[in-house]
Amino acid sequence: MKRQELSDVEVAKRDLIDGLITGINAITAFNDDTARLTASELSEKINISRSAARRYLLTLVHIGLAATDGKYFWLTPKVLNLGRSYINSARLPRAIVPFLQRLTLQLQESSNYSVLEGDDVVYVSRVNAPRVLTTGFEPGTRLPAYTSTAGRVLLAALPEAELHSYLERIELVAYTHLTITDKDTLFAEICTIREQGFGMTENQFEIGLRGISVPLKNRRGNLVGALSISMMISSCSKAEAAGKCLPALQAAANSMMQWV
Repeated sequence: MKRQELSDVEVAKRDLIDGLITGINAITAFNDDTARLTASELSEKINISRSAARRYLLTLVHIGLAATDGKYFWLTPKVLNLGRSYINSARLPRAIVPFLQRLTLQLQESSNYSVLEGDDVVYVSRVNAPRVLTTGFEPGTRLPAYTSTAGRVLLAALPEAELHSYLERIELVAYTHLTITDKDTLFAEICTIREQGFGMTENQFEIGLRGISVPLKNRRGNLVGALSISMMISSCSKAEAAGKCLPALQAAANSMMQWV
């Protein structure tokens, strides 16, 4: 009997723990723009009362996931254990790492495994090259999908209706002066990726950064993520990068099919 993932079935509201959902929302309310929050600010961000927000924050402090000076609250490094639990328990990210290590050793460039989550691409596994990139896409890093080569490869795999829905709701923000912010241009780029089976971007999230990516499928042909190489544009020309990296990425994706 085929095992059905819980995420694929409808869960009755009576089976949900609202407090856990709110607690997770409280943790994820902290980000680059709001690294420190008061109870009032948290209550506005996640739409709960101020007294409830304060109780959630004090609970996080009690279990060591947050700290406070009496007014402001902020997360502690212990929160990283939540993400580490996924990395340690999920088979796929661990199975992929040896392939990424071989890719990085072969190409001397950083390699990544990414998935699409909502409108973002999430870097799940990464092996860094000996030389350091200015942008550190460490495991757990999230980027708007349209700014990332891997994100565009994953968007290209969406059914047409889902892709159009994404393009309708997304706001294209310019992270560099070369970031594509025209939706028609982005759609054309995604269609090209769909036709050629790989993607390459330059200067979309950071000036000087190039990405090359291919889809990763399992033995049944289902998409499970994207493999990508991150490199500096100054290291070689676009044509040289494609000639060097694409065959290695495609070979790695083909080899991984038997393991993912």
